[in-house]
Amino acid sequence: MDENIFRFKEIVIDTGPLLLYLIGFYCISDLRRFNYDKKDFISLVKFLENFEKIFVTPQVLAETSNLAKSRLKEERYSGFINSSIERLLGLGEEYIEKNEFLKRTELPKFGITDTSLISITERKKLLFLTDDGPLYWYCNGNNVPVIHLERIGSPEPVPQFKISTKKKLI
Repeated sequence: MDENIFRFKEIVIDTGPLLLYLIGFYCISDLRRFNYDKKDFISLVKFLENFEKIFVTPQVLAETSNLAKSRLKEERYSGFINSSIERLLGLGEEYIEKNEFLKRTELPKFGITDTSLISITERKKLLFLTDDGPLYWYCNGNNVPVIHLERIGSPEPVPQFKISTKKKLI
């Protein structure tokens, strides 16, 4: 992993990493329902400890809730939500006005949630954590500071990961 990413003090996370974080604290054995494992969870928690503040958007919260509800049985979903409240209260939330993301050229390709994440990453000059391959590659190629979830546990720097020095990010 590129140590350069730790110059960021704040990070915004996508639906997949948030779901991994919340499900991991709720019930490790449920991670398999979401194609994650204990190693993914531990790597994520250790990685996030490097940041002073973690942000989400309302769209990410909605997607996370909907995915959890669809993959957990109804009786497990309420337990998941109840166990997640305290952790969610500790996260920052950034709101992107509808008119802001509707004007973005990324909207037709990536949809509302991902477009809101690109907007907030650029506006607040945050690092962005995602597990979405096409979104990662788009951001990586467009000077949006991004890291893929698979890379956070990697002991070696990843050659294709870059944070452009063309724009001053901080």
